[in-house]
Amino acid sequence: MEERIWKTIESWNYWARKPETGIPRDVTGKAMGMLHGPDAIYFYGPRRSGKTTVCLQILAFLADKHGKHSCLYVNFEEPSFSGLLSTSFLDDIMAEFARAFGKKPGYVFLDEIQNVPGWERWVRANVDKKTFKIFVTGSSAKLLSSEFSTSLGGRGLGFLVLPFSFGEFRKAHPKASLESYLETGGYPAVVLEQNPEKRIRMLEEYFDSAITRDISARYEVRDVPTLRTLAVYVITNSGKLFSYNKLRAMTGLSFDAIKTYLSYLEDAFIAFHVPAFSYSLKKAMEKPRRYYAYDTGLQAAISKSFTPDLGRRTENVVAIELLRSEKEVQYYSNDFEVDLSSRTALSSPPSMSVRRKRRPRVKHPRLRGSRRSTRPKRRFCFAEGNG
Repeated sequence: MEERIWKTIESWNYWARKPETGIPRDVTGKAMGMLHGPDAIYFYGPRRSGKTTVCLQILAFLADKHGKHSCLYVNFEEPSFSGLLSTSFLDDIMAEFARAFGKKPGYVFLDEIQNVPGWERWVRANVDKKTFKIFVTGSSAKLLSSEFSTSLGGRGLGFLVLPFSFGEFRKAHPKASLESYLETGGYPAVVLEQNPEKRIRMLEEYFDSAITRDISARYEVRDVPTLRTLAVYVITNSGKLFSYNKLRAMTGLSFDAIKTYLSYLEDAFIAFHVPAFSYSLKKAMEKPRRYYAYDTGLQAAISKSFTPDLGRRTENVVAIELLRSEKEVQYYSNDFEVDLSSRTALSSPPSMSVRRKRRPRVKHPRLRGSRRSTRPKRRFCFAEGNG
C-alpha cells in the first residue's frame, strides 16, 4: 500500500490522535448494548445527522477499553481513494494494519461503505468468519435500512440516526427553550453554529443536496423543479391532511408520479408519512396520509408559511420522537381530538394529544370522544407563556 494512503488512514484513527466525539448521542448507547453479538452493526439516516460521530463515539469507548490498536476506522468518501475502491482495497487495508501492529483489528468501522463495489460479500464473509466486529454506515440516498438488511443477508443490526432530539439539543444549549429547538432543528452542525443566517443557509444547502444528489441524480429525475415544488409543499404543510387529488391539482403530475416522488422524499429522509389508525387495514389505506418533516429546522428554513405555527411544529417533534423510538406511528381522523398514536404489535394503541395553548396554567389537554379502548395512556400539553 502506498505510504500516502496509509498516512491518510492513520490520520483518522485513535492511534494517531484521539478523535473528536462531539455531543453524546442516545443511539450510541443503544448500539453499544449490542457489541457482543456476531452481527454487523449498521447506521442509516439523513446525511449530516451524525452517523460518523456515533461511530467515533463507539470507537473511542472500545479503544479506551481494549487499547488504541484494537480499532480501525476508514472513510470511503476520502478523495485520495479515487480509483482504488474495491474489495481488494479492503483486503489491502487489513493486511497493512496487521503489518503495522502485528495483529488484526478487533473492531472495524467502514464509513460510507456503499462507495465500495461488492462490499456486501466482503462484510458477509468476515461476519461469518468472525474475523472482527464490523460497523458500517451508508448515506440516506444510496443505502437505506431495508437495503442494508438485504445486503447483509440477515447478518446485521440496524440503528436509525436522526438529527438531535430536544434532550440532545439541550446538551449543546442547556438553557435553550423548546421554541429555539423548533426553529433550529437538530442537525448537529446547525445546532453548533452561532450565526442565525448561516444556520439557514446550511439547512437550505442540506435540502438542495437531498433534492439534487440523493433523489435527482440517483433516480434520474428530469423534472427537478416539480419535484422541488412537491417537496416544499409537503414540508410547508407538515402534519396536515392532504390527498393525491390535491397534489395532482397542484403539480399536474399523474397519481403514479406523485406516489413515486413522495417515496423519493422518504428515501432521502426529507419527510415521512403517518397513516390513519383503523382496525381495518383497507379503511386505513383509503384515508389520506399525513407527512411530517424529519427536522423542524429544515422545515422552518424551507417552509413557505408566513406564520411559525409552533403548535404544528411541536406535533412534528412528537411524531419524530415516536419514529425515533421505533414505534408504529398513526393518527386519528374521526371525532377524536387525538392527533398521534403509537403502538406495538401486541397492544392497543396508546394515544397522544399534542396541543399548544397560550394559557400557561393549562394542565391537561382537552379530550373528547375517546372510548375506553383507545383512551390515552400518555398525555402531553405544551403551554406557551411568559415563564
